[in-house]
Amino acid sequence: MRRVLLIALILSLMLPTFALADQTVLMTFTGDVVLGGEPDIARDPKSFTSVHKKEGDEYFFANVMDLFKADDLTVINFEGVFQENNNGAVKDKTYLFRAHPDMVSILTASSIEVCNLANNHSRDYNQAGYLRTQQTLTENNIGWYGKKEHFIWEKGNIKIAFMGLNTTEYYDNRAWFRQEIPRLKNEEGVDMVIFTFHVGHEYARLHIKRQAEYAKAAIDAGADLVIEHHPHVVQGTEVYNNRTIFYSLGNCSFGGNFNIGHHFEDPSITALESVIVQAEITFDDDGNYKGQQMKLYPIHTSGTFPQSNYQPVRVTGEDAQRVMELIQNDTPYELSPFDETLGYALQPYVPAE
Repeated sequence: MRRVLLIALILSLMLPTFALADQTVLMTFTGDVVLGGEPDIARDPKSFTSVHKKEGDEYFFANVMDLFKADDLTVINFEGVFQENNNGAVKDKTYLFRAHPDMVSILTASSIEVCNLANNHSRDYNQAGYLRTQQTLTENNIGWYGKKEHFIWEKGNIKIAFMGLNTTEYYDNRAWFRQEIPRLKNEEGVDMVIFTFHVGHEYARLHIKRQAEYAKAAIDAGADLVIEHHPHVVQGTEVYNNRTIFYSLGNCSFGGNFNIGHHFEDPSITALESVIVQAEITFDDDGNYKGQQMKLYPIHTSGTFPQSNYQPVRVTGEDAQRVMELIQNDTPYELSPFDETLGYALQPYVPAE
């Protein structure tokens, strides 16, 4: 028996030992996405709806599809409503964005898995349109979240919660999210919370005090990453308490305008330059959040200008440098530069502590 035990001991010492590796989750975030657009112009040959009928589902995100398909999760800000008709349209609102529910196939064909609905167009057709949008997304296995409704995504033993508010909802719901974020982590076993805010001044190159206030309040409450949108143009980023904030990702595929949007008083400020962010999130073997690292992919929201073809395209060279310059001008520290070989700007790893 002793001989057997001795042999077993020797064999165990000879076997290689392996440390348990960290787990990673790769998520892609875009800015504003409008499918369809204003119903009154849907039949115009230049409209998003007409282009969709001609080109099909995979056309719009064809140039960035490799990013969406290679990740674990792609998250967009979906501005508008899925609804068959104009019933319930909000009166006296300048822009109403609507897509037929069949157009949800654009999202499923493009590997887009989650939609933020906390924005100023999700109720363009009142509560009935909002509920129809939720129904359409749910029936097509696309996650959604907004206001007091969160979405939890799971991979193995990792649980990530998504939450969002628009600017008119923030002050009435501060007490709620200050309690809800810790509750999700303590009671529902969520390992990470991602919060999106729809806030800011349209076409403003610099973020305003309100954007920073919202983002930092969410992080103080326990959020681990904050993504913002609404200005339609790209803005800066910041690391606060070892958590990343993006103040505006700009537009992505935007069916709201025939032409690239621009500032009402300064036509030189357009929505052409934008960014797609990929977040590589690290967890330990038990699923505990460890840190985050961001890749910034400069894009143009359209491959044509000034008329939009609704097809975002990754850019390099001077175009990429221009996007990075716009982000840098609104960022309080020096960003890692754009790498032409990689096709993105890799920012330093930010540990949880």
